[in-house]
Amino acid sequence: MKKSTKFILAGLGAAAVGVTAGMGIGGYISFLVGIKNTDKAKMKAIERSQTQDNNAFNVEWFENLHPEEITMLSDDGLQLKASFLRQPQETGHTVILAHGYHHARMQMIPYAKIFYNMGYNVLMPDARSHGQSEGNLIGFGWLDRRDYVRWVQRAVLLTHPDEKIVLMGISMGAATVIAAAGETDIPSNVVAVIEDSSFNRLDKQFRHRLKRYYHLPSQELAPIASALTKKEAGYSFKEANIQEQIKKVKVPIMFIHGESDRYVPIEMLDDLVEAARVPSRVYLVDRADHVQSLPTNPKRYQEEIKIFLEKYVNEDGRKN
Repeated sequence: MKKSTKFILAGLGAAAVGVTAGMGIGGYISFLVGIKNTDKAKMKAIERSQTQDNNAFNVEWFENLHPEEITMLSDDGLQLKASFLRQPQETGHTVILAHGYHHARMQMIPYAKIFYNMGYNVLMPDARSHGQSEGNLIGFGWLDRRDYVRWVQRAVLLTHPDEKIVLMGISMGAATVIAAAGETDIPSNVVAVIEDSSFNRLDKQFRHRLKRYYHLPSQELAPIASALTKKEAGYSFKEANIQEQIKKVKVPIMFIHGESDRYVPIEMLDDLVEAARVPSRVYLVDRADHVQSLPTNPKRYQEEIKIFLEKYVNEDGRKN
């Protein structure tokens, strides 16, 4: 073999090793950025949920109701925190809210106002690894689904054995409430689900995020990040399949999505609607970006939710 050929092959081999190492490093960074959450980042999210996601009037409204602080242990021993807004009189209705990725429970105050003003008790948890809840590995709705089964049980203890419970979430929280409602042991108290801007499958969502926001080779990096997530957090991206989980939901679902959503493409909504096997209502908001449907048209948003609740929750929409 000529020396020049040997040098070329050696160079190609070194380049291949470099590319492989680069992909490994890139996958690890993707895991750190996407799945790991630090205590410092959690504190920043709490501040952001109070300042950017709310105005002073919302925060004052929330604090004037003197929310009860609720603590619960997850199946794997994490201490989870929540706020509970209790109606002055028993109404028989409670909503459990689920916030978005890298946010905290205070993000849900505008949604809490909608339900509280309709006579609902409101339970607002911090997701695992978010806000004041313990943990540093984000569940992306998949690990959280088991937490929300327990939050439903806790809500029943806080209210009444026959309490009607609605699950409502935005973004990652929307995936959480769909996944929770699809669990076989979800209490029969859950009578409806409202999801705003859920992704369909985490593997697709993670690839979309890497490509659109970080301009990284998503097809190569996502499997590495998924393998690390499986090792560290106990689930892979393919397991977090909300599109499959929604097929197991037995209560009516309301779908809300902004038509200009850049973070969760509207095509993902189509997949979820097609997979659902229960009565549903779809509310699309023109020119609304990700989880911007409420601020885009607050009055219409509330009206649409009210119509859905009056149709299904008042009559208990559980499918026999």
